[in-house]
Amino acid sequence: MNTDTRNLTDLMAQAVDTCTAHVEAGGLPFIGVLVNPAGEPASGFGANRVAESGDQTAHAEIVAMRDALTRHNLDSLDGHILLATGEPCGLCYRYALDHGVTRIHVAVDRDDVAEFGFDYRASYRAFGVTDTTRDRLYRHLPVPRGGEPFTRYLTLQHSPEPKGTSS
Repeated sequence: MNTDTRNLTDLMAQAVDTCTAHVEAGGLPFIGVLVNPAGEPASGFGANRVAESGDQTAHAEIVAMRDALTRHNLDSLDGHILLATGEPCGLCYRYALDHGVTRIHVAVDRDDVAEFGFDYRASYRAFGVTDTTRDRLYRHLPVPRGGEPFTRYLTLQHSPEPKGTSS
């Protein structure tokens, strides 16, 4: 494993840990973070902020990309890598493509994410993301406990209400 891959793997592991904490706080199991061409984080860990902001485009990956663009006063994300705990939806792929992201590394791919109950595979066609386009960008970057945010989310969503709290 080369240093670049090790750095990306370490950052993805941090993203998964951040994601699990986000789920524990009531969030969705998606975190995105941008890495600049020098291999350094260019954004904070972006979390899905749709509910809090009312912005239907505030998906985790877009939040991270917007942060990198603003934080560094960039017009483009050429040469940047997007790390995502779950493979991005069509909207997020489109945003990454339109802003020049070079690669997208994911801990959990779209098929596994669908098995966890987040099936947005139909969105790729709606945003013009073909399998050829996806193949050009997509890289699987497995990390220990990569699926933990998703399994934890499902557990929390399906756990019974504590006694005395039903209405």
